[in-house]
Amino acid sequence: MYVGRATKRVPPSPPTTQCHTVAGMWSAIQAAIATTTGTPFKLERRTAVGGGCINSCYRLEGGAASYFVKVNSPDKADMYAAEAAGLEEIAKTNTVRVPRPICHGANRAASWLVLEHIALGRSGDFDILGQQLAALHRMGARSFGWNRDNTIGATPQINTPTADWVAFWREHRLGF
Repeated sequence: MYVGRATKRVPPSPPTTQCHTVAGMWSAIQAAIATTTGTPFKLERRTAVGGGCINSCYRLEGGAASYFVKVNSPDKADMYAAEAAGLEEIAKTNTVRVPRPICHGANRAASWLVLEHIALGRSGDFDILGQQLAALHRMGARSFGWNRDNTIGATPQINTPTADWVAFWREHRLGF
């Protein structure tokens, strides 16, 4: 079993069947949380929640801690590593609040991404969110792209750094 902090790259494992039905996965995730946070974590409650169309998502609770967890087959481990790295990169900009990656990992049964659980309500200030997203997109960079490829849902997103925005968009978004 591999367990890593969100900044570590996770090697892909061979694919398997529906991972959310594998009981051993939950003990591995519980152990990964405890190892990464340095705090004992005993899973007391698991609640299925929405979170997209390609993953099974859950809220895990134990003691005073609460986490949002995405699970999938072991071959999706690199997808979760890239998502964790992307969230960390966005957080560094101090422009918009994103969930803090706790850990990600994989074993023979599943891969997972554990995030800070953020209680969301039905209301919010969308004007402020729009301003924060605009500030995020104004952040400067030496090139267009990123230091690793990732995914949008199940779709690969190629991020080869490119000096020209039009060329980047044409080759890595429209032409892919």
